[in-house]
Amino acid sequence: MAGKKKQEDKDYNSNWGGTRDNSGRPKKEYIENVKEIMSEHIDQDMVMEKLGELIQNGDYRAIEMFMKYVHGTPKQIMDITTKGDVDINFTLSNLIKFKEDE
Repeated sequence: MAGKKKQEDKDYNSNWGGTRDNSGRPKKEYIENVKEIMSEHIDQDMVMEKLGELIQNGDYRAIEMFMKYVHGTPKQIMDITTKGDVDINFTLSNLIKFKEDE
């Protein structure tokens, strides 16, 4: 019903709007269950060996993934300094012209 408009001549039940079953982020128990199942069926040593092969072959995505998981993503630094030629001291009346000032 998402995106539909209500029609005036119809009687709607309490399901109009609000939360929906199985919507939103998966529950923590579900995620943990998926991790457990994957760990049981996938040999982690084989995964690490394959990742090592990809890195040795120069696969950029494998290198990037390894670096992000081992060393973390680098901090993004923003330079917010000014040269001083901009006056940052202002009042609201400097920005908006009021009727009384006209």
